[in-house]
Amino acid sequence: RSPRGTHPRPTVMDQKARDTRRNRLYGLAFTLTCFVAGTVYGWPALRRDLVKEGGLTEKQLGAVFTCGAWSVQGGRFAAGLIRDALGTKRTACGCLLCVLLGAVLVATVASDNFAGLAFGMLFLGLGSGAQLCIQPVTGLFPENASAAMATLSGAFQISGLVFLVCSGIARAGADRLGAYLAFAACVCVLLALSWVYLPYGFKFTIDDEDRRTSDESKGATRTVDKKDEEAAVSEPAAVVLKEASKEGEGGDGEKGASSAVAVGDDKPPPPLSHLTRRRQLLSDEYIALLAWFSVCVTPAQYYVLSIGWQLERKGDDNGDYTRAFVVLYAASAALAPIGGAVADKYGVGFAQGLATALTGSSFVVLLSDSLPAQIAGMTLYSIGRLFVFALFFSNIGRRFGFAHYGTLVGFGMLTSAVLSMLQYPMFTLAIDESVDWVNAACAVAIAGCLPYTAWLSRRERGEKRQLARKTVNEDA
Repeated sequence: RSPRGTHPRPTVMDQKARDTRRNRLYGLAFTLTCFVAGTVYGWPALRRDLVKEGGLTEKQLGAVFTCGAWSVQGGRFAAGLIRDALGTKRTACGCLLCVLLGAVLVATVASDNFAGLAFGMLFLGLGSGAQLCIQPVTGLFPENASAAMATLSGAFQISGLVFLVCSGIARAGADRLGAYLAFAACVCVLLALSWVYLPYGFKFTIDDEDRRTSDESKGATRTVDKKDEEAAVSEPAAVVLKEASKEGEGGDGEKGASSAVAVGDDKPPPPLSHLTRRRQLLSDEYIALLAWFSVCVTPAQYYVLSIGWQLERKGDDNGDYTRAFVVLYAASAALAPIGGAVADKYGVGFAQGLATALTGSSFVVLLSDSLPAQIAGMTLYSIGRLFVFALFFSNIGRRFGFAHYGTLVGFGMLTSAVLSMLQYPMFTLAIDESVDWVNAACAVAIAGCLPYTAWLSRRERGEKRQLARKTVNEDA
């Protein structure tokens, strides 16, 4: 008989039905991410339209983008906490409502309305919280966890096309009003689908769906242990093991930790998944990851903020290179599985080093006045940025597990959001003083993160060797 307050797990489920369900959920997650997660990073296209309409200075336009970029990062912290408290469905739908409001504001306010555009971008940026809520769907694909996570990050890049598409629709005769109201209608459809298909709880696994169905039929108030989540529990061979441990007087401040670890035939649990939330947040590995991510993200945000203006300074008068940047940014999504595959084969440390090198190189290219050279630089940037974000999420899933995923990712986003506010003074410094000095400083700062990636890669190799020795001893 099932313990009090729990529901029995389904004993048998057709594998085809399992595959259909997980593919449907992943398809919804991918589509949602493509539409709302990183919309604000198509800013160069919207910026050029607003410049043509007139009304705001370059610095004011920079501040408008900064509002959107900040909400993408900082909003995920709030979304992570809310998701851990209220579950996936409610949080994701709330984020989509914010996107809907932002789309309406961008569609309706005048081009000289600084406050209206700033709030519009702010609400659009909160769509990133929906992506955070649905990322644990990758736990349904334990055999390709990093590749699945990287593909979602690729979808984030694709969402940068939204502004470019809306700009094209506006030029075709619909104006900004019609173009962005059409986008708002698409968001309404996604909102309805999310309410129907996303799970109420924290997991995307079958047992969570059964719990939801049972609770709805009884009309009861559902309570879920948010620490019972771990990746890969959807596979038939997976076994969920719960270990309740008391921390004693270790200074953790928590009575104990309960974690659900999905153990496959030969896949060990994430190395830090046994830690409580507080200890994960204070671990040397998480702090180092946070520093790497924040240092890489701040120049990356400045790049999007300034690239349109920098290209115009180099001679892009008709905006061809600006549009090329948005297309390259979105097209890099096709390479997302490569980043995941590299992490799966060589470890996240090595893959993070590759992402760091690619992103830093793009700022070196910006030091050239050649417009054709910027195609290479924008390509390096787009791939590097894609890998940076994909590997941040993948690192947490692979190294820390999903039990406190929302909090770990959200806190990382908040920290990087605070530091990335430097993008605006960096932009004003580039306008008023020397853009080359700012670009060079970004390249140097990013290069300074390479020792961390080497350290993490070395730690992963050590863990792999230790696991191999343990396996040999057990076989003997």
